[in-house]
Amino acid sequence: MNVITIMSDEHSWSAMGCSGSPLVKTPNLDRLAAMSVNFKNAYTTCPLSAPARASWFTGQYVNRIGTWDNSTPYDGTVRGMSQFLNEQRIPTCHFGKTHFHSEGEYEFAQLEMPGYLSTPDLGCYYREEKIGRINAEKRFEKIGIKEGPDHDDEVTGLAVAWLKKNGTKTEPWNLNIGYLDPHFPFYVKQENWDYYEKLVTDLPAGVLEPYTSLNEPLSCLRAYFKGETATPEMIKRVLIGYYAAVAALDERIGILLDTLEELDLLKNTAVIYTSDHGEQMGYHGLWWKCCMFEQSVHIPMMIYHPLITPKEVKSPVTLVDLYPTVCEMMGIPKPEHIDGESLYCLMKEGRDGKKKDFAFSEYHAHGMPCGMFMIRWDNYKYVHYTGYSPQLFDLEADPEENCDLAARSDSDSGIRLLLKEGERRLLSVCDPKEADARAKAFQKRMKAALGVGAGYTLERGTWVPHPEHVKEVPAYCRQTGRNGGNYGK
Repeated sequence: MNVITIMSDEHSWSAMGCSGSPLVKTPNLDRLAAMSVNFKNAYTTCPLSAPARASWFTGQYVNRIGTWDNSTPYDGTVRGMSQFLNEQRIPTCHFGKTHFHSEGEYEFAQLEMPGYLSTPDLGCYYREEKIGRINAEKRFEKIGIKEGPDHDDEVTGLAVAWLKKNGTKTEPWNLNIGYLDPHFPFYVKQENWDYYEKLVTDLPAGVLEPYTSLNEPLSCLRAYFKGETATPEMIKRVLIGYYAAVAALDERIGILLDTLEELDLLKNTAVIYTSDHGEQMGYHGLWWKCCMFEQSVHIPMMIYHPLITPKEVKSPVTLVDLYPTVCEMMGIPKPEHIDGESLYCLMKEGRDGKKKDFAFSEYHAHGMPCGMFMIRWDNYKYVHYTGYSPQLFDLEADPEENCDLAARSDSDSGIRLLLKEGERRLLSVCDPKEADARAKAFQKRMKAALGVGAGYTLERGTWVPHPEHVKEVPAYCRQTGRNGGNYGK
């Protein structure tokens, strides 16, 4: 069995026709969903690109491998998917964005336009100072009309050419395709802009005050991204641009599906579509991502398999589950010591009594003064903030997450029980206090190593040799034969 994984950047689950969006038209994603196992409750392991992609590629949670932020990208020291499959004589090719370290080693059979993270994001080192991100307000202005082909068009062309040349070979292969869309700043085609400009007339209630679910840490995040500077007209432009960027993504998915049909590859090729995280779009007064609201953490995940009947699955799943799923679909044993659990049984049966009943996500990066952890199970979402009170939402009764049930815990024993259930599941994954302390200690050491001062005056820095190197990575995570690394424990 061949496997193709298509990963977009910043695509919220709700921004698809097959998710019930009344505005966003995604005929090709709808087409893929109809022929796939569609996971309706899929979540990112971190609402930030570099940590999320590291987690997907290694099958391990961020707190385990220490890829805390966009200053700590994956560099291949922790053995990842391409290295493991290479040992099984299955080549992995990658076209497009990785957000991995520009100096890492990954053992790809072919790599084109890798979209490496080439500079550290220094805002990650000033989390507790409640600062505003340098130039954050200018992101609202960087929306416009593109002319001619762009990065994702080129990536699509490379992938199509590769499939036509190599796709029909008898030996199994693994292909990853990394798109930039629908990530801001939303440079989009004129016709897509015009289409959505006519539809987006009124702003949705969720982007307007009052923001009833903003606690102190989330208020810091709002200030960091300068959300208070967003005018109604800016918000409207963001929504139009985002929906137009989703439309462009959908067009490229259609090209890939057409190519697979033309080459008759769908008979022996599994196709995964997902995203590294969502886009907050101003809901709850927050921007870009970096929080645990549905817009940021709830992502698309659909898996086509030629021998499995299409269905919808409601069980919570996350990005770490894709690595072992790829292994099982290819008929090879999954690697040891990973956090992910194969989705293959869920795909075949629609249920899996052996799989944990929750999804886990975490965040340790810019704008957030404390560690933030999420557990999603049954109808509930539990959000833990180290040093602050937790939040609890009933997503069936309150899908907009406007009513924090935890605020009523003193007088409601049922809510207290639910909070304990959320905390119990969280503690089965990690000690949040310990993970938060470890992340902050690591970031403090990195800040010193980079030689940046007490004041946040520079948005981007330059790489330096990491002060801990590979000794900080658990022995079973290391890639054999490597020296060096950039992970903190």
